[in-house]
Amino acid sequence: MRTNPLSRAGVAVIAGFIAAACPAPSAGVSGYQVVLTESPLATTTTKQVQSVCPTGKKAIGAGWGVVDSTNAILDGTATYFEPTFDGSGWLTNARNNSTFAPLWKLQVRMICATVAP
Repeated sequence: MRTNPLSRAGVAVIAGFIAAACPAPSAGVSGYQVVLTESPLATTTTKQVQSVCPTGKKAIGAGWGVVDSTNAILDGTATYFEPTFDGSGWLTNARNNSTFAPLWKLQVRMICATVAP
């Protein structure tokens, strides 16, 4: 039987060191909200969507999808996917690679929240 090279005391020392080395979080994140932004349905090869958080909130994450008129996921490629320079939104460009459904839209789901300084 192999034993763990770290004793319980060693783990406690490591945990104590990590707790001391990392500053305590500030007031944190509140007001979690998911914002859905969609482009119009069209047959263009590429599309762009700019998602914007409600006033006072910041974008803390996002996801995208190339979908057909029923919201079924198609084969697509994001060519640009980044938060805005001030963190209040997200910019997404994508291309439809699917030959199955030429009529498509770009969907972006962005998570917004109030972030304490």
